Amino acid sequence: MSYLTDCVIRKIDGMADAAEAAAFFGVSELLLRQWKNGSKPISLSAIERVVKAPLMAELVQNERANWDSKDVALLLPFYKATNPLTSFSIAALLDRAKMSVMLNFGDAFIIHSRNTLATQFLESGFDWSLWIDDDMVLPWGNATWFNSVTGFNFPEQFAGLHAINRLKKHNKTVVGGLYFGRHVGGKPMYCEGIANQSEEAFARSGPHDTVKPTRWIATGCLLVHRSVYEDIQAKFPELAPRGGDEAWNFFTPSEHDLVQAAAAAKGVLEDDRKDPLVRVAEALALLERGKKQSRASNYLGQGEDVTFCIRAAQAGHQPFIDMGLVLGHLGTYCFGPKSL
Repeated sequence: MSYLTDCVIRKIDGMADAAEAAAFFGVSELLLRQWKNGSKPISLSAIERVVKAPLMAELVQNERANWDSKDVALLLPFYKATNPLTSFSIAALLDRAKMSVMLNFGDAFIIHSRNTLATQFLESGFDWSLWIDDDMVLPWGNATWFNSVTGFNFPEQFAGLHAINRLKKHNKTVVGGLYFGRHVGGKPMYCEGIANQSEEAFARSGPHDTVKPTRWIATGCLLVHRSVYEDIQAKFPELAPRGGDEAWNFFTPSEHDLVQAAAAAKGVLEDDRKDPLVRVAEALALLERGKKQSRASNYLGQGEDVTFCIRAAQAGHQPFIDMGLVLGHLGTYCFGPKSL
């Protein structure tokens, strides 16, 4: 057995199970067994997935930031070390003349990191914030590089995108790229992709050159205009910091709809111009509506990305997902639409 084919076998043996290995190589479990027992030759494409040739000394960026002013801040809520592929794709996207970078590092509570960065962003004066998680691979204008490190083999039209140009051109105040859960069979990380099998199948069959409204989208690569944060502040003053160095609670789960209903009910009960029984009936109706709204929008166990997107929609900003900007999600390997 040659060194190169041995690398493939060792890669297979080092993965969690046959299903994960089959997903990585894009073949059946039967063919994996045939590779291992020598009854079928190991393909060149399988070798290329394991043993990548050294990258070119200089990778050409075929598409660069296509706006003039410095109006985008990259928000990086990183906990520990990040993957070199994530670091490289961020560095390749970064244009200091047009972008700034804000990092919150080492906070084990991701909601704290996001709240802190969002508050700092508002104080900065920039128009656009781009959230990037520490396990993402973003396209930055070189299709060869993106396909090489992800194994997605997308057409140039999608693999060669510049992630920020792509999101900005939609002129949406909340819009993000598509990625999948960081495990075999991981769902597409947006509301309908998780909840609906036909929508999941559509996402896996992509990329598709379309943008769709969604109830919520995960924040791995999410572009948000400053007006979203400002309108959330105006809509939900209950999320304001309570003093000191606290940040606005943009991402913190909170039953603010019920809190607002309680405040409104209190106002009705204190209005002595109305009959007491009328006041009680109106107050109870307000509390019931608040309770129902809170259950629908403020479930305390939901992720902070879900919470933020629902708040954005309540404040007048519909979230969207870009089905053509498909990102890599790094775990034991680079997960994507074919990680079944």
